[in-house]
Amino acid sequence: MDWYFVYSGRSRESMPFLDEIATWDPERVFVRPDDEFGLPTTADLLGRAPVGGAVYCCGPTPMLDAVRRGFRDTPSTALHFERFGAPPVIDGKEFEVQLVNSGQVLTVPADESALDVIKKTLPGVGYSCQQGFCGTCRVKVLAGKPDHRERRLTDTEQETEMLICVSRSDGGRLVLDL
Repeated sequence: MDWYFVYSGRSRESMPFLDEIATWDPERVFVRPDDEFGLPTTADLLGRAPVGGAVYCCGPTPMLDAVRRGFRDTPSTALHFERFGAPPVIDGKEFEVQLVNSGQVLTVPADESALDVIKKTLPGVGYSCQQGFCGTCRVKVLAGKPDHRERRLTDTEQETEMLICVSRSDGGRLVLDL
């Protein structure tokens, strides 16, 4: 299989696995720390995208956005990606969540997740991926209708639960079992 690996990071000191990567074919690997090369361009990341092949990308949102924008100009046919952080809230509308254990009502702004707001009040609330697939932030919805933006819960589970890291309200207040 033909492949090429671009490894970008802030500095060599912050990039794990460099010793292992150094054992790989140097013709197929480009290690490019930002402090040596500057921030990566779309050309840096996609310049050797394979004809008819796939591009796999993981990293922070700005890098993923650059790869997604530039991908259509490559000869590759598939793009796979994983985020290192939460995706931005798109088309969000302000809503309220009520935490049933304390009765507190919190306002979730249009550009924040329910998890972000709830963490300020309940710093011990469980979460992990912040992308809607691990299920760690799953909570029971006691009242209200969620706008499910995750890919984990079944239709039946969505009737009474939500993942607060990405899902929002479908209008009105949500009462959560927190």
